[in-house]
Amino acid sequence: MFSEEQLEQLRSFPEISADELIRYFTPTSADVAFVDPGKGRGPVDQLGMLVQLCTLPWLGFVPDDVGSAPPAAVDRVAQLRELGLTP
Repeated sequence: MFSEEQLEQLRSFPEISADELIRYFTPTSADVAFVDPGKGRGPVDQLGMLVQLCTLPWLGFVPDDVGSAPPAAVDRVAQLRELGLTP
């Protein structure tokens, strides 16, 4: 059904522009509430979940290999959370 090229696109992340980074990788208050550490989630789990939640509006899906998320996107989410700048 899918070519190898199409499958690879579904498994990994594309390049991200600076505009996309700012637009999509700023977690919403709903995102932050969903990953609330009070639900037993540690910092690494929270970061991973936030990256996935930010990816959904950007791509419309989350690639299979979440670990291949653009480092700039992961860093942005981590820094915003650490500084308390997300809602």
